[in-house]
Amino acid sequence: MLITATVVTSCFGLILKSAHHNGRNALAVGSLNYGAGAVISGLLMLFDTGWVWHGTTILIGAASGFFYFVAFRFLIQALLQGGVAVTLAIVRLSVLIPILCSIVIWYEVPNLPQIAGIITVCLALPLLTLGVGRQSDLSLRGVAWLVGALFITTGFCHLSPKVFSELAPQSQMSLYLFSLFAVSGFMGLCYIWYKPIRVRLPEVWWSGILGACNVAGTWLLVLTLKFLPGTVVFPFVSAVGLVITTLVAILYWKEQVRRLAYVGIGLTLLAVVLVNSG
Repeated sequence: MLITATVVTSCFGLILKSAHHNGRNALAVGSLNYGAGAVISGLLMLFDTGWVWHGTTILIGAASGFFYFVAFRFLIQALLQGGVAVTLAIVRLSVLIPILCSIVIWYEVPNLPQIAGIITVCLALPLLTLGVGRQSDLSLRGVAWLVGALFITTGFCHLSPKVFSELAPQSQMSLYLFSLFAVSGFMGLCYIWYKPIRVRLPEVWWSGILGACNVAGTWLLVLTLKFLPGTVVFPFVSAVGLVITTLVAILYWKEQVRRLAYVGIGLTLLAVVLVNSG
């Protein structure tokens, strides 16, 4: 299940980048994907007879939905101004937030090999960031602001499934997903109307695919966190997911590669072994 969750969550940025490469408006696709997720999760609620209204679940989902859309806006800005591997490296590095929360709040103290694995992840991700992708046109101040905003908002997005898995019962999964995507979907529709952004049928199709991937990835991550500690799940998903996106960026989009990227991939493979030790 951990590997499946890693692969599915890695597909979000790749699908969004693919839509952009195929001439689709990435802003339209990404903004609408949350609405598609709301429809899909709403259908899940219809077929799920075990859920009931639960205030904590709705609050967690609504707060998560807010951060999902805000993080998406920063993600789009970074994807359009830099390489996909560089951007997703920043996104992956933000899992340090839920890792630290798992240790400090939920006392999920990793063993020595896992601590070494977490440290290895921290070393590998910056190397992948520097080793793959083109340079951004932003100023140093602009880069620092964008990286910081993307790091913090996506960090809270990563933390959301962990908060739900700890504070709400598994039977509330469909309500959590619907609350999350209803809020982010509403924000996405408001953004499209405010800009305004032209939406064509191909963007709608791409957003449906992206929304299904988003719902499935969140669902799988929550299930995985029910069985494994966050100190294992987050480093694994981060490291292996980044290797997947980096390889796709190298092989499919022909992004520029430097030796640091291969060093980062090697460290990532070592980190996977370490975090699964014990």
